[in-house]
Amino acid sequence: MLSRRHFTGLAAAAVASPVVLISRPASARSAGVDRDPISFRSAYDACPPDPTAVVLGSPGFEVSGDVTAALQAAVDEASRRGTVNRLGDILGGGRDFPLGDGGGIVLVPPGTYRLSAPIDVHDSVRIIGFGRNRPRFVLAENSPGYAGTTPRDVFSFRRRPVGGPITYANNDTFGSGLINLDVTIGAGNPQAIAVRFGGAQLCVLQDLDLDVGGGFAGIDHNANLIQRVRVRGGAVGFNAYAASAGWPTTVLDCRFTGQRETAIRANNDAKLVLVRTVLGGAPRGVECVPGQFLHLYLENCVLDEVAEGIVMNDSDQLPGATDPRIRNSNQVNLIDSVVRSTPTLLTLAQSGRRTPARDGVVRELTYGLRITRGLSSREARADGVVVSLGSRDTRIGELLEPDVPDLPPVSTWVSITDVAARMGRTVGSGADDLAVFQAAVDRHETVFVPIGAYVLGGMLRLRKNSNLIGLHPRQTWLRTPDATAYFGDPERPRALVETPAGGRNIVHGLGLDTAQNTPGSVNISWRSGRGSYLADITTQFVKWHPDDVASGDPGYTYKGKHKYGVWVRGGGGVLSNIWSAAGWADNGLLIESSSVPTSAYELSIEHHQYREVVLRHVSGWRFFGLQTEDHIYGWQSQAVELDHCHDLLFANSVLFRVATVLGPSPYGVGLNQCRDITFRGNRGYRDKTPEFTQWAASAADIRTTRTIPDPEFTLLEIR
Repeated sequence: MLSRRHFTGLAAAAVASPVVLISRPASARSAGVDRDPISFRSAYDACPPDPTAVVLGSPGFEVSGDVTAALQAAVDEASRRGTVNRLGDILGGGRDFPLGDGGGIVLVPPGTYRLSAPIDVHDSVRIIGFGRNRPRFVLAENSPGYAGTTPRDVFSFRRRPVGGPITYANNDTFGSGLINLDVTIGAGNPQAIAVRFGGAQLCVLQDLDLDVGGGFAGIDHNANLIQRVRVRGGAVGFNAYAASAGWPTTVLDCRFTGQRETAIRANNDAKLVLVRTVLGGAPRGVECVPGQFLHLYLENCVLDEVAEGIVMNDSDQLPGATDPRIRNSNQVNLIDSVVRSTPTLLTLAQSGRRTPARDGVVRELTYGLRITRGLSSREARADGVVVSLGSRDTRIGELLEPDVPDLPPVSTWVSITDVAARMGRTVGSGADDLAVFQAAVDRHETVFVPIGAYVLGGMLRLRKNSNLIGLHPRQTWLRTPDATAYFGDPERPRALVETPAGGRNIVHGLGLDTAQNTPGSVNISWRSGRGSYLADITTQFVKWHPDDVASGDPGYTYKGKHKYGVWVRGGGGVLSNIWSAAGWADNGLLIESSSVPTSAYELSIEHHQYREVVLRHVSGWRFFGLQTEDHIYGWQSQAVELDHCHDLLFANSVLFRVATVLGPSPYGVGLNQCRDITFRGNRGYRDKTPEFTQWAASAADIRTTRTIPDPEFTLLEIR
């Protein structure tokens, strides 16, 4: 085994590697002046009007000098409130925990705040800064505990179930976040980590500047979505692992610059999707530690003044590499990206083979198993390094142009509680709130929903330009009344929330719960078009279970017969950080008759009996970091069904089967009458009970019965 010092010093001794060159037309894009199209400004210009939030500096949480104790007390109180209201309770009664996780919001006004010790961000707590300028937390110079030999966190995502031990965030951690604030590490803290991230679903780092300076790392470990985060300095920008419980992590519109060792270090089984992200001014862009395979996808990224772009292990030198499933788990896709002043694009560590780079566009770089013309009589397989270069044009600003809409300014939000007060009503008390919600979206462009549970006795219909915004999807619930006749007919499915065809809507930060005895219910019907945004959304958490099993999830004893979870009907836009886990439904995500160009980032679709994701007559969609999961009784569930689809991309998908499944499944992705489908990076193998947890085939053509048996690959093209 190579030592880390030997591993990270390979550039000086490396030799040229043979590569396959593909000739493709050069880009028509002309040269231009560099600019960053993202302003990285404050995402919340004013204090969100949520009376249930804990505000730093308010009575009981006063700040003066060192704010460590005050901020921790605010986080503790937000967690306590969530434990009391039980709005985010998933595990209550399960795994020997009498109560599930608490959760809530801490709001931080603008200003500069001094810290001297770690802040535990308890599970499902979100710390959100606001103001024209984001608040900034500064770790004081020479703070105790940050100069030893062990890395130490400043903000630490934690799991703290009532009656259970405090641990780092894990696969029972949902919805935590650090949002819209900055962290600066003062001098004399060489082992400081700005954020120890972690969690299973809905966990976010968004709109952060992390100035690490002489500290160790900006982000250590990872959960779901890292968005609009800039990390400057440090030995390592992002010290990445497999997110709990083995999920992918999407790094979206981020910047890692000026690291002393590497912008990103990939540790055990890291599955990373980087989109429109800059890695610059560092010895290495992405480095994989010895002995580990890597699932890495980069698109529209920039490698700028990086000596070695990507450093990874030779696939045939990995532990267990005689098994092709292990060997093929080493996957890299670099697509439509730009390199500047980066001599080496890819270095293979053990052999020292190098793929040289030149300034300009890289149309494609892959390392690993490539399957072209899949599911046809002309199917072909190749392995190794393949590279396709484009033009020397490096107009980076255009490359990095984001597709994710900004939230409207907080100053334009109208709280649903204020609308109710003007109508002489209250909301969130258990009565039907539909009339108030409908009046609010009819009269106002952006409606804010504070933490709470709101009952909708029918469908809430948004207008073409309506926005519905919450700040915490596991604490802010829209719920169907149980057994209501309106949602009773599965042949006439009706949604709790529906957007209009072609609308330009934002729906954000909400939980959608369709109750138990409502077989005709759908969580959301999404018909919005270009420029729309469905993000930070969850459904109720329940696992499908057979009739002879008392409960599929703690707290539920009813086996539902629901129609769909998230239903996209001709719409699209941007979908991001969505967890659809209402396992009673026929499927978790149904997309029908859509040709709207759509980016879907970090979707988690889980726990359904027959299928998780279904696409029918769909084109132009791009999935980044899609994750599916069956469970012990849902072992017959198919991950993805594609019917009459074309022009689709699936980037770094994790099609997961839990270790307790009761039997094998024939294939993960079923295709019927499909063309121009591209899979770049795929995880479909587990070493625990692989006779059950590995798909018998990753993909199958339903008509011809041809299959792709390989559970792991870098590229699968179906033409």
